[in-house]
Amino acid sequence: MQSFFCTTLTLLLMLFFTKNSISQTIISAKIVDQSNNAVSYVNVGIAEEGVGTVSDRNGNFELKIPETLSSRYIILSHVGFERLYLNAESIPNIIQMKRSYNLMDSIAVSAKRYKDKELGNRSKSGLLVSGFSSGDLGGEIGRKFNIRQPSLIDKIGFHIKHNVFENVLLRLNFYTIQNNMPDSLISGASIFRVSDKQTGQVEFSLEKPVMVITDIIVTLEMVEHSPAKSGYIYFAQTPPFWGKMYYRETSFDKVKKHRGGPMSMYMNIKY
Repeated sequence: MQSFFCTTLTLLLMLFFTKNSISQTIISAKIVDQSNNAVSYVNVGIAEEGVGTVSDRNGNFELKIPETLSSRYIILSHVGFERLYLNAESIPNIIQMKRSYNLMDSIAVSAKRYKDKELGNRSKSGLLVSGFSSGDLGGEIGRKFNIRQPSLIDKIGFHIKHNVFENVLLRLNFYTIQNNMPDSLISGASIFRVSDKQTGQVEFSLEKPVMVITDIIVTLEMVEHSPAKSGYIYFAQTPPFWGKMYYRETSFDKVKKHRGGPMSMYMNIKY
């Protein structure tokens, strides 16, 4: 990751030269299911080491592994499939993932009259921004939402401050919370497209509403972007800027908290 947060040019150069001075092994493979169909947007990486990526729409991925981590296991994970662990030194060209039959039931919204409520913030502040640059596949950024009663989430919105990508695919992830950090993934099936260098307020409706019963952390994860070799997208952050924001730099990296204002994000709930 070259610049997860807007930082000084000096810091960016330090990160760049540090990363490129390490000897690396490059592995590549294609991920398929049991019917040999490509599995798109699989999280691939080494746990808590900042080494990760996401497979493309055709199931292909390329992962750069420092020689110091060459004996570690590569993790592959995707909603609806069993998690897979493979030795980094013996990755096959074709990796088959098994579908999981322990899936959550889909939620149907009945004719019952619900109350609507908006949680979060629509701030457009440009004092602080955070987001993704090219190559940050599997990176996540998000915030905590306080849930007071069992609720259905049916819409999500956020403010894009800067965007030079022609197209970006963002996956929406919902996590339970333990020790004030993301814990179990509740849902990670919704993927949205932001196209034509779009900026400003954007809102998406969830095809399948997500049921939550307690406080959650919601993140946006970048799973695809074009052009492939350059670009960035940054989101507004919400005052007060001493609030907490949650982020992960790539797939399976350690989630961190940043005191600099939570991400400007809102959601509509029905209860």
